[in-house]
Amino acid sequence: MAEQDNTKRQKRRAFLAGMAAGAAGAGVVGSGAYVAASKAKTLMTPKALEPGQAAQVGLSFADSRPANTERVKAKTGSPNVVAIILDDCGIADLGCYGSEIKTPAVDGLAKQGLQYTNFRTTAMCSPTRASFLTGLNHHSAGMGWLADIDAGYPGYRGDLTHEAATLAEVLRDAGWSTLLVGKWHVNNANTTGANGPYDNWPTQRGFDRAYWFQGHSTDYFKPSELFDGVAPVEPPDDPNYYVCDDLTDRAITYVRTQKALEPNKPFYLHLAYPGPHSPLQAKPQDRDAYKGQYDEGWDAIRAKRLERQKKMGLMPDTVELPPLSLGATEWSKVPAEHRKIMSRYMEVYAGLISNLDMNIGRLMTSLEEIGERDNTIVVLFSDNGGSPEGSPTGTPNVFAPAFGRPVPVEEAAKLYDVMGEEGTFPHYPMGWAACSNTPYRQYKQYTHLGGVADPLIVSWPKGISAQGEVRHNFVHVVDLFPTLLEATGVERPKTYKGQVQKPVEGQSVVPTFAKADAPTRTEQYFELGGNRAYQEGSWRLVARHTKGKDFEKDPWELFDLSKDPNELNDVASAHPDIVKRLMDKWLQAAQQYQVLPLDDRNFVIRLAQDRQQKSLREKWTFHPPVERLARDVAPIVCGFSHTVDVDCERLPGKGDGVLVAQGAKYAGWVLYIQNGKLVYEQSLIPWVERIEVADALPEGKLSIRYQQTMTARPFDGEGALFVNGKKMAQHTFKRVLFSTSYDGFTLGSDLGNQVSTRYKGPFPFQGRLGVVNIRVDISKSTPVEMLRFINAMGLNI
Repeated sequence: MAEQDNTKRQKRRAFLAGMAAGAAGAGVVGSGAYVAASKAKTLMTPKALEPGQAAQVGLSFADSRPANTERVKAKTGSPNVVAIILDDCGIADLGCYGSEIKTPAVDGLAKQGLQYTNFRTTAMCSPTRASFLTGLNHHSAGMGWLADIDAGYPGYRGDLTHEAATLAEVLRDAGWSTLLVGKWHVNNANTTGANGPYDNWPTQRGFDRAYWFQGHSTDYFKPSELFDGVAPVEPPDDPNYYVCDDLTDRAITYVRTQKALEPNKPFYLHLAYPGPHSPLQAKPQDRDAYKGQYDEGWDAIRAKRLERQKKMGLMPDTVELPPLSLGATEWSKVPAEHRKIMSRYMEVYAGLISNLDMNIGRLMTSLEEIGERDNTIVVLFSDNGGSPEGSPTGTPNVFAPAFGRPVPVEEAAKLYDVMGEEGTFPHYPMGWAACSNTPYRQYKQYTHLGGVADPLIVSWPKGISAQGEVRHNFVHVVDLFPTLLEATGVERPKTYKGQVQKPVEGQSVVPTFAKADAPTRTEQYFELGGNRAYQEGSWRLVARHTKGKDFEKDPWELFDLSKDPNELNDVASAHPDIVKRLMDKWLQAAQQYQVLPLDDRNFVIRLAQDRQQKSLREKWTFHPPVERLARDVAPIVCGFSHTVDVDCERLPGKGDGVLVAQGAKYAGWVLYIQNGKLVYEQSLIPWVERIEVADALPEGKLSIRYQQTMTARPFDGEGALFVNGKKMAQHTFKRVLFSTSYDGFTLGSDLGNQVSTRYKGPFPFQGRLGVVNIRVDISKSTPVEMLRFINAMGLNI
């Protein structure tokens, strides 16, 4: 019994001891958890508050709660947007619009979407782009003319308004990536320099990334005005380089990079090709694929295009081919010996369009490969009709006739084998421009339909079920902005960056995506350079202005588009009441949209006067190194008396190279040393004039001067070269260079496309380049000089 009691007591003690041990162990564990939790509080990021709540801030990190910020995100499933803008492409230049030019990629877009036959633009590049980007009529957007000139009036600032956020700004702030590749041309030319101002450069107007150029067009083989963001870019020294290929490569890379980083984020790609704007430069194989196909001439090609348009349902069977437009000559009246080179220009043009189509196809294939094509809205259009700027006979160098020195057809014919290749800067004859605009009258810059009727294709496989259909609804370029916003489900803000926004002046045409008979706007005004038009339903009133004449005396033509879709039969005399009503409506629109005052002056005259008033500078001093200067902010010396003084040092055995260069062989001047000899050269191919010092220069420090003395501005004068104050050579020019090409101004090398064919590549100066001083006689032109200039240029004033 006693033993049993001992056993029980021992078990109880063991149990109690175990309990005590267990309690002690639990205490240790509890203490460790407390320590861990305390440590975690000082190490781990606290759970964030809900979005929209303010952060809770205590004395220390451990006593605070963060609040996350979230970037705006587009709605799941929002479509990508790709805008493809062609430049100077006539409505009849694409296969799906009746052309014989092979455009399978563009035709494929039409088959996967909708093809519009009554799309209208503004007849010029900068105005059309401004309207597309803002949803405003071009005068309201400050772009009544080109972006080259600020005329001082609200509708003619030549600089994109800030009273309207761009499509890129609106989409970016709604969660889209925004990417620009190609032509911009909506910031004033005088702002395209290293000092800006940058407020209207692409990356300041809503584009995250931009690979672009400012200006009318570019050299396709050696562009010298490309920017990556705000930094100038020199294209690679590659004999196979072609700018349309380069732009497409960049567009594909931009999109694939964006999708790799943020696959669920939609993008807006603005791809603005330079073609087929002059210079008509094409790869030889693309050009020669059309060899012989245009030997029958533009009259026959126009007729065939119209027949195809009728068979495609683009034009009624009753439409007739109009007479050739102003300046064009019937093919039968073209001298037989001229026809071969005339046909060659069109072969080049067709080859350029074929390359554009190939590149559009590459982009579409890339979208297919990454699974984005079905949910991408592709909008493809041209900014105006075919261009008459190549003169009646065409030109191997578009600057030559523009600068008052047209190239004889016989001289152009000598370039047959290389026409369109590097070394030529051509444009086709006006007869081919009339062909591009089949079946309409007139051209780019005119408000007749030949200037404003353009191709428009909208393709969105996921969002448009009616694929391969034609739409005859009236659509103006100003309508595309609200259309894309509605399609993407994005609202335009009423204020942007503190600026009250102008009301959108276009109207969405999204209803036409589903219904062919969906109503669209029925009224629209047109104006460019004094040419005017007003459309009200099927009535279209048009005035082609004659430069220098009283605007109020311009005859107005009236057309009933329901019976006469290509403006052949003027019925103004039969309907004076309608003429009066539409004239009044045009004037009301002009007052509302900042169209006035009308300005009909020739562009060259406008530009010359604008530069004389604002851009001429008497003295420039450069201390190299200095970046390449864009053409529009560089010294203006052509046509003026001026001196260029260069201090330099020729090193032993290293004394050659370019000292100063501006422009390119198509229109430019350069001061260089080659084989020890000092040379000044000006070029306007096929004309080249040189001044060369006979003896080689000594090595060591030198003071070099080029002096130009005008005897009759801007074309008559002489030049002289001085070394260390001594005149070494002089020359009387047959014709002084009036201006330079798109290429800029460089010191110590010749970047871009070179001025002289005597050297290859930039030909950098091997020695030491010191101070460069330029002085220009900027005295204002006298009335006599202005009249002499107008007569020498053959300008229509």
